[in-house]
Amino acid sequence: MSPLLLPILLPAALGLAALLLPGRRHGTSSTLAVLGALGLLGSGLAILDRREGFSRPWLELGPIEVEFALRVDGFSSWAVVFVGLLTVVAALYSAGWWRGRGGAPGRHAALVLLAGAGGAAALLADDLLTFVLGWEMVTLALFLLAIAGRDDAGAGAAKAYTLLGVGDLALLLGAVVLGLERAGAGVAQPWSLSGLAAAPLATASAPTVAAYLLLLLAAMAKAGAMPMHSWIPTMSTTTHAAVMAYLPGSLDKVLGIYLVARMSVDWFVPSTPLRYTVMTIGALTILCGVMMALVQHDLRRLLSFHAVSQVGYMLLGLGTGTLVGAMGGIFHMVNHALYKSCLFLGAGTVERETGTMELDRLGGLGRTMPVTFGCMFVAALSISGVPPLNGFASKWLVYQGCVAADEPAMLVAALLGSVLTLASFVKVLHSVFWGARPARLDGARERGGVGMPVSMLTLAGLCLALGVFAAWSLERFVGPAVGLERGAGAALAGERSTWGPLHGPAPAPALELPNALFSPVAVTGLLVLGTLLALGVGYLGALRSRRVRPAFVGGELFDRERHRFPGTEFYRTVGELPWLGRALALGESGRLDVHEIFRRAGAPVVELLRRGHSGLLQDYVAWCLLGTVVLLALLFWS
Repeated sequence: MSPLLLPILLPAALGLAALLLPGRRHGTSSTLAVLGALGLLGSGLAILDRREGFSRPWLELGPIEVEFALRVDGFSSWAVVFVGLLTVVAALYSAGWWRGRGGAPGRHAALVLLAGAGGAAALLADDLLTFVLGWEMVTLALFLLAIAGRDDAGAGAAKAYTLLGVGDLALLLGAVVLGLERAGAGVAQPWSLSGLAAAPLATASAPTVAAYLLLLLAAMAKAGAMPMHSWIPTMSTTTHAAVMAYLPGSLDKVLGIYLVARMSVDWFVPSTPLRYTVMTIGALTILCGVMMALVQHDLRRLLSFHAVSQVGYMLLGLGTGTLVGAMGGIFHMVNHALYKSCLFLGAGTVERETGTMELDRLGGLGRTMPVTFGCMFVAALSISGVPPLNGFASKWLVYQGCVAADEPAMLVAALLGSVLTLASFVKVLHSVFWGARPARLDGARERGGVGMPVSMLTLAGLCLALGVFAAWSLERFVGPAVGLERGAGAALAGERSTWGPLHGPAPAPALELPNALFSPVAVTGLLVLGTLLALGVGYLGALRSRRVRPAFVGGELFDRERHRFPGTEFYRTVGELPWLGRALALGESGRLDVHEIFRRAGAPVVELLRRGHSGLLQDYVAWCLLGTVVLLALLFWS
């Protein structure tokens, strides 16, 4: 058996066992989920940095032969390992999440492993139709996970499946257009991705531009870029945090941006208008997503809009058409999956112990939930782009990509997005952990076994490690993704670097960055030294004895419930600004939601089709016969 099949078959087989074996108790299903995730991670490590392929023909359409083809290279091998790591974290957290909650842990474990197997199949695919197959497995697992365990999950899951279905249709149409275009040019295997990478297509003709835009639309729907984003905030309020952390928060982002990276680096040579299209979508996604997050009062929706906003950095970096920008976009894909998963898992722990996600009703949990607070604090600083964490490292490369592409407006949008993200998470940390604690939350503690804290600590530790040692990550993982085998971390390691365009020979020189360097190890040392000095000063100040007395207001004892100031009041005035407030209100109402716009427009057609569902067998047979006649007529005419 080819080792390329193991990352797909191992989790799929153990997932099927978790679903079908009798006695699907919590312990059994959790064990199978962890074993399947470890199998995916281990088999991914076994093919790390290998270069080999596997193919079997499975369909012939005249002169065109369709294969089930897999191939591993420097990019896909690391991506599979990363998906395996995310699956292990999701399985460990789910083991604690389901403890004592009832429900269907066996079904949850099976679907998590199915999603991991589908992600591995898509990442290892060497054929467009194989890629579509793995992509669809992840979409199906997302829908089934979204509707499991909650009675109010139907609307959010339906919306997610509708928008993802549009993206999947675009992916299939793009694959067909691309395959027909290459078949017309005499290519023997028109859907081979390695063959396409060997001779990237110039986006000069209408079919290639259409194929690029269709694939881009599919990636936008999967990753959650605007305007195909609305399924993520809607689904977040009706779906378990463990599901949000694994699929919309990480795995879907990885697949969507992986597709954009392959398109922009390997399969096509994007023209200037297409690059500007990708950059514009990225900049608008950054700003619109973070502004919507800034005014949210529900922690799940706030994190969901930040998940949308961060996709903009990935698209912006890849759209610059420069090596440094592409490296930043791909590195941000990895970093986002880590810190966003950590934030969603932390939010799930808070909800599990407090029963609410409303920021107005939370506060003061930093002392009673220290692990959750510490992990979410690290992840919040990382998503805000604070050095020396991994979010800053990848954003720094995106900034340099904007400079290298001579796009100051895009640079300003990226910087403004980081500032507003930090402002938003100041509100989150104050509302959940720093503010006054409501009396009803005095008994909130971290429970659920070791799986939940271990998974969060792992993600927080990786956020720190990939920031401090960013150069290693760039050289081993991101460099091969853009065709660089070594030295890709020079810009962060403190060396003079020249970054050219992705395609074609670079002008001499493309761009030198002697004054735009960042040494994460040195910065980390300075931060640690400053922290130790601050702690020393604080300790010396605490040596003085102090008396603690209750506070009085107007002669009455201070009531913490009456005088509690939630963090949601920080930016309430943003929604009251004349033009911005109206735009945010439109976004909250759904009147700018693509799904809602087309739903209202298509309501008459849907109603007409509903009336055609009479429930009579002869009517359905008649419709089938009519459709068959129409198809035969079209085939005869063509």
